[in-house]
Amino acid sequence: MDIIRHHFATIDSTNNWAKHNSHSFSRDKISLVTADEQTAGRGRFKRKWESPPLQNIYATFCFFIEKHRQDIGNIPQVLALSVLATLKALGFHPKLKWPNDILLSQKKIAGILAETTTISDQICVMIGIGVNINMPKELLDKIDRPATSLLVEGGQVFLVEDILQLLIKKFQEDLDLFLEEGFFPFLELYKSELAYSIDHKIRFHDNRSIWEGFFHSINHDGTLNLRLESGDIKTFVSGEILFEIKDATNSK
Repeated sequence: MDIIRHHFATIDSTNNWAKHNSHSFSRDKISLVTADEQTAGRGRFKRKWESPPLQNIYATFCFFIEKHRQDIGNIPQVLALSVLATLKALGFHPKLKWPNDILLSQKKIAGILAETTTISDQICVMIGIGVNINMPKELLDKIDRPATSLLVEGGQVFLVEDILQLLIKKFQEDLDLFLEEGFFPFLELYKSELAYSIDHKIRFHDNRSIWEGFFHSINHDGTLNLRLESGDIKTFVSGEILFEIKDATNSK
């Protein structure tokens, strides 16, 4: 799909602007909302996303899909793979944290926030992406979770727009494939890029409760299987891996 871009020097949130203006977006193109700075950037679970000016990528891809599709939840995973490929093209070695966080040196460098709204007979998907490009360590240290940037990891300043253009091109290709064939073409790559290997013990939050168990597998639909201490397998559609419990492997 072709792209129509809406760029702002300062905005509260690219996702917010997309949500408020989704009724005016083209039905057969990607509407891309970007900003140099966000004053109220949002991450998953209503967390604040630090968005200082002219340092990082702040963008939201918006497009329409049919109401009947059951694989909307895989779209953030596809975008995560697009980010992964973009960073690899720059010489980095990122990994994925289920479901769609991107890590470098076991610290978060990019996050994705997906939202939807129904308009007439279609669903408008709004998928926001933040990538820390030139964020210095002193700002990263103020974030309440381990975070990093390309500046910190690569020891040099990068051109934000150049990296954004690489990401746009890759996501256009990946989205076209996804809309045509679903998540299946991405599944094995997704599994291979996960930061957590089979039987590593992890702590998991499913938005209601905290679970501990062993990372077991990823299903064909991108959902996660956790093997509990009892041996039972519990499947999660959403949630967050809080951390890996070190030196606690189990080979059952």
